[in-house]
Amino acid sequence: MKSKIFFTTMFLFLQGQFLFPQCISIELSVTWKMGFDLFKKDSIMSIPILNITYSNNCNTNYYFFKASANDRVGMSCAASTDCYGTTGAKKALSSCGSGTGEKFNVLMGRTPWYKMGWKAYNDTADYTNSYFEHINCSLNSIYEYFYPPKDYSKYEKLLPFYFIPSNVTIENILGFYNDQFVFLKPEETHIDTYNLIGFKLVEGCYTFLIAQDEIKDYVVGINPDAPGGLEIPLPSVVGEYQLYSGGFNTNKVTVCFGER
Repeated sequence: MKSKIFFTTMFLFLQGQFLFPQCISIELSVTWKMGFDLFKKDSIMSIPILNITYSNNCNTNYYFFKASANDRVGMSCAASTDCYGTTGAKKALSSCGSGTGEKFNVLMGRTPWYKMGWKAYNDTADYTNSYFEHINCSLNSIYEYFYPPKDYSKYEKLLPFYFIPSNVTIENILGFYNDQFVFLKPEETHIDTYNLIGFKLVEGCYTFLIAQDEIKDYVVGINPDAPGGLEIPLPSVVGEYQLYSGGFNTNKVTVCFGER
């Protein structure tokens, strides 16, 4: 199976102007590491890893909501095809190899939703509309099999799965929601890594990019007393960190799996 990577610097626009050096940069890259075959535990395989590197280029301590704040990829969707013929799978792997020869954009961070999943779109699609690519079902099924969703039931009475105004507090940002935020002192970096094995199995060409054009000073949650989304302001100061919002520098990276 052939794999190729392409790196492209992408400077985001804000009101028609380039965003020259910003306090925050978010760099995407893909590397490989050796690990156990997910189907044959006694075999070694090369595993692709997406690295998301957050950097603070200024002299102020900053915190902000992650552009990659999720622990799953794709959308919840029923699947019926087990392409590897494995037994006892909680969810069947679907459509392995179905993306061969196709190109997709994988968008992260369109809005600051808690646990927001990524979405893959055909590179010719208008993702500003409610367009859904079926390949998300395949990706979600694979990741649910390898990495079952965490059990949040014990937190239900204390902290709901979604943000609500009463839960967006300094204490919770430093505690329960800590892994959803980045905390950076001057010149510090933080790296999140994501296993791309699902994309390798489905095959195809994927361009990973951050969809939002600025870091928001709020998170999107729900109002327990009314339907619909709600913008919940973040505290201006959390511990020794100031809230960062506004522009940031980033790039995009393309990785291709399978024959083209």
